[in-house]
Amino acid sequence: DNFSSIEKAILYGRTMFKSIRKFLIFQLTVNVSAVLTCFIGPLLGVNVVLTVIQLLLVNLAMDTLAAIAFGSEPALREYMKDKPIPRTQGIITKEMFTQVLISAAYITVACLGILFLPAIQNLFGDVDMTYLKSAVFATFMMAITFNGFNARTSHINPFENLGRNRNFLLVMLAIFLLQFVFVTFGGDVLSVEALTPQSWLVCLILAFLVIPIDMVRKALTHRP
Repeated sequence: DNFSSIEKAILYGRTMFKSIRKFLIFQLTVNVSAVLTCFIGPLLGVNVVLTVIQLLLVNLAMDTLAAIAFGSEPALREYMKDKPIPRTQGIITKEMFTQVLISAAYITVACLGILFLPAIQNLFGDVDMTYLKSAVFATFMMAITFNGFNARTSHINPFENLGRNRNFLLVMLAIFLLQFVFVTFGGDVLSVEALTPQSWLVCLILAFLVIPIDMVRKALTHRP
């Protein structure tokens, strides 16, 4: 019997539904890029691109920590301007599907490029295959982490309203620190070698490019 309560219920209901969609974009991108990387790699001559333990760590970090990050998204007043979503509409839209495919495709190309493109390989110097696979693991984890910024908003600016979700920032920072620890100290257990600062910089740049690529996609498909 209180219109204010009804309004808040709608706002938080829409926020929750959008958070679920954001998490799906993020998680599907992780899964699709992992499958493509692990499937195409052996076809090109490298039997194991990401090991089972590496994939397990990726899933543990992304499933658990990312759920906390996206579950803390703020309730924005702009959500009240959206049209009601029909009950028959699927939870995954065409735009979401396109975003997942484009981001996953880039992450796959970036990771496989480290192994198979001489122009990218040369950036790491004269190193062995284990070292390059370590760079792939580092790039993969950083790229999917950066993609979290793309997934959290449909606006062109991926950092919009970022300050209102402190948990998101803490989780993303935690994932970056974890992947640094994994690569630096994982050794034989994770089938990795410690990377030099220059290699980390190359991996960081390759991973960060997933953000401007999605910004271009949003700009081309943006509807006022």
